[in-house]
Amino acid sequence: MLPLDKYTKWLPKIEENARLYLSEKEYQAFSLISAEQKKGQLKAILEKPIANFTVINELYFRAKWAEVLQIIQSNDGFKLLEVASGDADMIPQVMARIHPSSHYFTANMNKILNESLLAKTKDLPLKIAIIEDDASAIGDHIGQEVIDIIAFQHSINDVIQAILCEQEGVDTVYSDWMETLPQMIELLQKKIFNNTFEQHAKVPFLKLINGLLKVLKKDGFMVMSHYMFQLDLDWGYPLELFANIIPITREWIKELENCQEVFFKDFHSHWWIFLQKR
Repeated sequence: MLPLDKYTKWLPKIEENARLYLSEKEYQAFSLISAEQKKGQLKAILEKPIANFTVINELYFRAKWAEVLQIIQSNDGFKLLEVASGDADMIPQVMARIHPSSHYFTANMNKILNESLLAKTKDLPLKIAIIEDDASAIGDHIGQEVIDIIAFQHSINDVIQAILCEQEGVDTVYSDWMETLPQMIELLQKKIFNNTFEQHAKVPFLKLINGLLKVLKKDGFMVMSHYMFQLDLDWGYPLELFANIIPITREWIKELENCQEVFFKDFHSHWWIFLQKR
């Protein structure tokens, strides 16, 4: 697997970042981890599909998204829309710490995951709005050209899985996402085996992206990130798809005319896409 990031860059920052981006309770848990364990867990996150969920995971991804915001958004009071967040709270946790006057929106239709996300973020000093609708209809809720950043934090795969599930009549709104995941993986296996994945996924995905670009301000950024989970691979997620979802997406979005890709140092192009609206 291509490394997500540079271990030698992040290891020296681990203590400082822990104080910046972890809660008091999380920092206490962090302090109980030995130096060698911290090194091993950080190295595993960056160099292997993620198999364990620890405070080191949260720390790295929060710090990485803080780096994203530092690069593309220097002003306070900005509006960020996360697409298909599930109950992952890395981005609102970071925003609450370094940009507390900003506004976090998420478009996510799964009821169970939305309840979990609300529970995780209820005490954050941040304006939060969860929009329980398809992301393609987001303009009906917040208007056009009002968002500064649109984020896909490990959610390109989730969006595509939801697209395929909708085509097959599989519920992803009221079901437990993890219980439905094996069925999603089976759909992906069939599309890859029959060489019909792009045929079924590309057009609706690009339609979604075009709809989202309408709510993004001119010169605003759409940021997409990806990494792999070992559990998905163990359950049969096609490796060639899971490992290459960003390069595949990059080829699709080359057809869009109203945005252009921008590259930044320390953001590997195999795991990150930065699109700027023209």
